[in-house]
Formats: sequence, structure tokens, C-alpha cells
Amino acid sequence: MNSEVSPHQPVTMHTEVIVVGNGPSAISLSYMLAGNRPFYNGLTLSNEFLTRRLQENMGISLVDQDLPTLSEGLEGRSNNPVALLFDSLFHPDADFGADIPSVLEWNYQPQNEIPHVILGKTKPGGTWQKIDGAMQTISQNSWMELPGVPFKEWLAKQRHTTKAENMLGRATISDVKEYYSDYVKTQRLSKYFKDFHTVTSVQRVFHLRNHVDSESGEVEPCCQNVRRNHTHCWEVRGYHTIMNDEGQPVARREFCYVAPHVVLATGAYDIPNRLGVDGENLPCVVHCLGELEQQILNCTQPDPVVVVGAGLSAADAILMAMESNIPVIHVFRRNPTDPSLIFSKLPKSMYPEYHQIHNLMKGKETNELYKALPRHTIVEIIDNKVLVKSKLTDSLVWFDVSCVAIMIGSRSDLGFLPREGRCLGVVPKWPIDSKHNIMDVDAYSYQSIREPQMFAMGPLVGDNFVRFAIGGALGIVSHINKCRKKDTL
Repeated sequence: MNSEVSPHQPVTMHTEVIVVGNGPSAISLSYMLAGNRPFYNGLTLSNEFLTRRLQENMGISLVDQDLPTLSEGLEGRSNNPVALLFDSLFHPDADFGADIPSVLEWNYQPQNEIPHVILGKTKPGGTWQKIDGAMQTISQNSWMELPGVPFKEWLAKQRHTTKAENMLGRATISDVKEYYSDYVKTQRLSKYFKDFHTVTSVQRVFHLRNHVDSESGEVEPCCQNVRRNHTHCWEVRGYHTIMNDEGQPVARREFCYVAPHVVLATGAYDIPNRLGVDGENLPCVVHCLGELEQQILNCTQPDPVVVVGAGLSAADAILMAMESNIPVIHVFRRNPTDPSLIFSKLPKSMYPEYHQIHNLMKGKETNELYKALPRHTIVEIIDNKVLVKSKLTDSLVWFDVSCVAIMIGSRSDLGFLPREGRCLGVVPKWPIDSKHNIMDVDAYSYQSIREPQMFAMGPLVGDNFVRFAIGGALGIVSHINKCRKKDTL
């Protein structure tokens, strides 16, 4: 965007697809929108029915095939059939512990490029760019990869082979961040990515110049070059943060993009969940690992850290504190033997550190730096004191602490949508949540049931793992590609 343009009068930029978010799901979508098409390479899969359906359409891109037919009967760890289809081809039999190469080959077809723009608050990689680089991924390193660039091969080229082998097939967050940034560059996607672009508004607009709808109040911002058979298009506004050579923000400039299609790929980690107790806004209270890391670095008190929660982020916080030789008081509501806890779902051989935390929670192991308070809740935080209540006895006890890390999950920031997108969920009027109220979309196109030409992918539709989130790109590109073909008739 021209730096001389007034921040109050941004030039309206036109494209076909606007993607809000620049994490791995958005990167994979950009790869396919850029004209890269997946083809079945003919290798046999364990699923005979899927193999037969694919063999009947050899030489035809998956984008141009009937996704409902291909996805029929597939089962797995996603509720989205296209996600299961793509994962079955990209990571065959992964849920059975197999490490089988992909049966997809990718062909670049420039004639199939669909103009688009990727708007992200950070560098490519989204939330991954905000996480401590020394931590390990939950998933195996191959499950973090994007189309066309096997993660293990990339690691080998970066001379990280020994490190990867020592980590039982898991990579560090630092590796993943570098991989995603490098992927955008090497796959020639940089021209589509607008980094440090914060979206503040997404709204429907109509084609006719100066047209105003009397009921909705929607207005047209001069997008007369959009295809006429679309009922409306989307206007996306926000601001671009200008950075200096040291990575510090020095200015902001507003932007405005208009397109017939908008894709929400914002992830689920923008807004941390809160306890809602008195004192939660005190400086000693943090809600993410990055903030905890800073607290630990600046810590001058011998008092322990209180960690609240019983998920993987809480376990990461405990590991981070104990590695810095800081005592931990672990407060969580559930029984440590509750089978719904995530730890019981992780193989011990691959996730020894998480099973160590689970054993500490259950009392099967001891550590002088760790104290478990199961079936307890936080009541109040005053200065550097925390009041904790037992759910069993209702007894109360105060603890002197240096920091309180509340690690109880997070949700997407959809503040740029009217009413934060509450009308878009499976349960209307409820906030969108990647676990309890995902966006209500068509199973094969990922198009919103209530907002035509708006799409969602990744955690917003319940696909919290990269290996499943990529399937959304196939569904979206397939649908938009069919729309474009109809436009030419």
C-alpha cells in the first residue's frame, strides 16, 4: 500500500479471496489458491474403497473431483469429512502409528491461480510465531508439514536431523516457526501475504455503486469490477503496523480490501479464557506462556508460581517453571485420574514429559518443586497472595506467590465481525469456541450456513491440529473453483 496515502482514506484494493489469519491453515490455502493442485499418485491405500474411487479418476485433480463421494465412509479424529479425506491421503494410516509417505503429488498450474490476499497480525505462521521456541510440538514433526515440502526433508536440509531423532519424532516450536516462514518464501507465496495487518471490520457490501440497502444499511465501496452473479462481496478493513529494522512499530496505516469471498482462519488462541475472580488483572497474573516466561526471567522472589489448569498449556507452564528451579503450586478442578484429561490420550513413549506431570498430579511421582492441589479453585488474588478453596471440604488457604499462571484455554478473536460472529455458530447467539460451539459450515465447502461466500477453516470448525486443518483448504478451493467455472459459462 502507498505510504503516502492518508490513514483516514485507504485505497480500496480488489481481489477474489480475502483470508483473515496467516497460520498453517491459511498458508496451505494460499498454496492451493496460487494454482498448486493435488493429484493421486496411484499408490495403494489400506482403504480399498477409497483406493478404488481414486483410481477411477486418475489424472483428475482432487479439486475437480466430487468431494462428498471421495469422503464417504471415512472415519478419524476430525468431524469434517474433507479433513479426513485429505489426511488419509497426506498422512496415510497416521492414527494407527504408521509413517507412510503421502500418496499426493502436486502440480503447479498457473492458469488456475485465484487472486487472493492473506492478512496476518504477525509473520507467516500465526500463533506459532508467539510461542516459546524451545518447547516441543505436541504432534509428530511430519504432522506439522504443509503440502509439497516434507517436514523431515526440510529438517535434514537445515542440519537438524540429529535433533529431530533425539526428540522421538517431535520438533521444537522454533523449527516449526522457521519452517512456516521458509515455506512461504520457497513456494513463492510472499506476494500474497500481508504481515502485521490487523483486521478490525468484516462486512457485507453490494455491487451497485452508492447503493444503500434500506434494511441492513450495507453500502457499496466502489467494487464494480466484482463478478455480477455474486449477490454481495466482503469489505475487510483494518490497519497495517509499520515496523523498523529493529522490529519495533513506528506507524500505522489503514487498509481496505474488497472481494466476493472471505475466509476466516484466525485459529483459537487470540483471547485467553479467564477465571473471572477478583485480582485477575494484577501484574503478577499471566494467561499465556510468553507472559509467564517474562515473569520467570524477571522473578526476584523465592515464592512459588501458581499454575491453574489441567491441560497441556498448564503442563507446559509447570515444566517451564520447574526447569528454572521455581516451585510450583498446581491448582486444578478435576480429579487427576479423570479419564477425560488429555494426558491419558497421549502415548507415553512419545510424550514422557507430559506423563511425568500427570504422575505428579496423581501422586505417583514426587518432586520437591511441585505441589498438587486437585479439586481446588482460585477464589481471589490480592497483591502476591492467592486464596484457594477445596471443592471437597470448602476449606480456604492463602499462599504467598511470585506469579499466577492461568492456563485454562483460549478462543478466537472475532471482534471484527458484527456481534463477534455469535450468529455463525452451531448454537446461534453463543460465542464461537473451537471445542463447544464451532462455526456452522457446509461439510464439504466450509462455507458458512448463515453467511454465503464466507468460509471458515482450522480451529474455528473444530480442526485444532494442522494435519486436519489443511483439508479445509481443499474444500474451499474446490468450491471457489466451481464458482469460477460457472462464471465463465
